[in-house]
Amino acid sequence: MSYILGLLICSAAGFLLIRILTAGRMKLILHILLGIILGLGLAGTAAFYTHILFNQFEHWLPIGLVILLIACLFFQKRIKTKSGALISRNDGWGLLALGLLAVPLAVSAHYFPLGGWDAWSCWSLKAKFIFLGQENWKDALGPGLWRSNTNYPLFWPLINVWFCDLAGRFDQNIPMLNSLVIALTTAGILLFGLWELTGQLWASIAGAVLVTALPFNITLFTSQYSDSLLGALWLSAFVALLLARKYDCPKLKILTMIFLGMMSFTKNEGLIAAGITALGIFWHERTRKKELKVLIPAFIIACLPTIIFTLFIAPRNEAFINGLLSADKPTQWTRVVIILVYPWFEFISGKWNGFWFLAGAGVLLAARKLWQPTLRLIGVSLVLYVAVVMSYYAVNTFFEIGWWLKTTLSRILFALLPAIALWIGVAMAA
Repeated sequence: MSYILGLLICSAAGFLLIRILTAGRMKLILHILLGIILGLGLAGTAAFYTHILFNQFEHWLPIGLVILLIACLFFQKRIKTKSGALISRNDGWGLLALGLLAVPLAVSAHYFPLGGWDAWSCWSLKAKFIFLGQENWKDALGPGLWRSNTNYPLFWPLINVWFCDLAGRFDQNIPMLNSLVIALTTAGILLFGLWELTGQLWASIAGAVLVTALPFNITLFTSQYSDSLLGALWLSAFVALLLARKYDCPKLKILTMIFLGMMSFTKNEGLIAAGITALGIFWHERTRKKELKVLIPAFIIACLPTIIFTLFIAPRNEAFINGLLSADKPTQWTRVVIILVYPWFEFISGKWNGFWFLAGAGVLLAARKLWQPTLRLIGVSLVLYVAVVMSYYAVNTFFEIGWWLKTTLSRILFALLPAIALWIGVAMAA
């Protein structure tokens, strides 16, 4: 019961903030779904400023911050515009699809309530340290726990901690429920976002089902990893960006920057993706000086937890050797070849059930449409992100490259799937 109450509270904050930015133009279901993701981000941010930055462990303080935000947003003057925020009959088909997708996700979560390996050793472990350790929470960043990625940001654990604050205890069901909410919200944002942008209901449902219902994806969605949160925030940022163009609503770009700033706090890869995408947007908007004066501060403010954590809290990366400088473990040509070849075997792996063949076919069919102005920004962001990640694989020689690619590349690709489906889907309908 406390979890449902917490979800309603943080979602209300996200909903009201989007309401102000869109002045009621967004369709209600999509508005609610984006509000849920934004609300979870606001909850994690509140937990960061109270528990981490100010080292205060009054459990009601982070809850109170979100409620105070709701009050401030509720009494803001909102511009009255013609609203398209009513639910239509066809929305029922989309909701039915989400209901059906919830079944395999719930079954997977039921049988694996503690999530996957990284949930035990990293994300849920850090949430326990923050919530139960109180003033001693920094023990989670000790060098002895380097295998838990001590240098990684804390957004996913802090979102879980915010719900624990409301419950008054650490409840292992909270990470499991959050993984389900993020999975279904991602599917819903992709479905209703595609539908709003393309006007094609059944194709949008097919896209959401294709991304969410793959058995391998179901496993990752319910593994309680931050990769799913990264994917949800990146998808949300791109949906808001495309809707800003469709609605002719520049304020929605602020929402994009907020999502990107929050994404930077998910994990180091999220910081890379957020930086690449934000710089692309700044370049795209370079002739609109007034908009940049708002977008740049919005991104910086949303990135503040990442900046503070990275500069003043995070320990050094114990699992990093610079192969370009190291004499003991230098970057060798063999390593580079493996990095260039291995992804192709990953793409044809049976665990993806042919998804990458369909994505490749979509790229061929959409062709030049993929590189229209705003869509080009999405495509370039995705390509540059993958290029940077592959470069990091080459430079960091701490891990044996075959094992490292086998255990991590699939999760990196998994986080890209919603954005890739959006990119191809919108282009094919253009």
